[in-house]
Amino acid sequence: MCTSPSTSSSSTRGWRSWRRDSTTSTTLRRGHGPPCDGERGRCDMPTTTITTDETASTDGALGHILLHGDELLRAESPDPQYDRPRELSRYLLMHYGSFEDTFERPDHPLAGAYGYAHRLSEALRAAAELTGCRVRDALDVGCNVGGVSHELARWVEDSVVGVDLSPRAVEVARRVTDAGGGSFSVVKGAGTRTVRFRLPDRRERAELRFETGDGEALAGRPGGYDAVLVSNILDRVADPAACLAQFHDSERILRAGGLLVIACPWSWYPEYTDPAAWFGADRPDHSSEHALKAALRDRFTLVAESEQAGVLCQNPREYDYFESHVTIWQHR
Repeated sequence: MCTSPSTSSSSTRGWRSWRRDSTTSTTLRRGHGPPCDGERGRCDMPTTTITTDETASTDGALGHILLHGDELLRAESPDPQYDRPRELSRYLLMHYGSFEDTFERPDHPLAGAYGYAHRLSEALRAAAELTGCRVRDALDVGCNVGGVSHELARWVEDSVVGVDLSPRAVEVARRVTDAGGGSFSVVKGAGTRTVRFRLPDRRERAELRFETGDGEALAGRPGGYDAVLVSNILDRVADPAACLAQFHDSERILRAGGLLVIACPWSWYPEYTDPAAWFGADRPDHSSEHALKAALRDRFTLVAESEQAGVLCQNPREYDYFESHVTIWQHR
């Protein structure tokens, strides 16, 4: 059962601000203005530091190569979509890239979509403070390359577990965590460029673990989690209703009093889900948003609701923009 945050120093580790690594004085910092620009909606994620090539050559984390440029210039492989190099590159940039590496100019029309992973984490954090729910451990379902998990680990007290169906995305998330950062390539015109980033000191965050797993059939654990975040997968599973039912049918996943975050753009495709199973399909006058609320309202209390934009960069002149409907619920 969620309890109010303790005031002891050991249990409030995650609630204090990050301290920059002492080596950042030698780096070229990008995108570290105010945490959120209200007029443009721009949020700068504090988890990354971009460095000069000279610094990278002597920094083990920044020299850790996660994705080579030549992988992006080959014909698409027959691998599942989320295991493909270009897909991994796009998600690495969305999860860990600086503002400038994402858009390359400050007045980009999609600037407000920057910082999706950070904003999801902060939405859950605000809900925890509002409800007095002490989040000692959290589960990130659909973690991909781990950016949201790392954001959660900045303030969750003890541990964060990320789960994703893509073995390669999980492998990358583990390598990022073990190395404390890394470098990867992104497409730029007819070639590629390199993005480097470093994460905060691991001593300043909760324990992190990443596992390969099916979001529709989560194993859970005895006692469950204080918070579960389900990010952009409900419209990509075969049975979204069964996927959702896991979070109220068993306390092996979410504890009584715990918080559930559902983030989804409701972008349905028959390749992933039979149209008859789409939320709202049984009531033409109901949207997916209404259907979600109807499915949860008997066992959960709605705490917060928002729209959170995100963007995946194909190349500097082509972006995939999405807007997730984000609801946060407390399990009764």
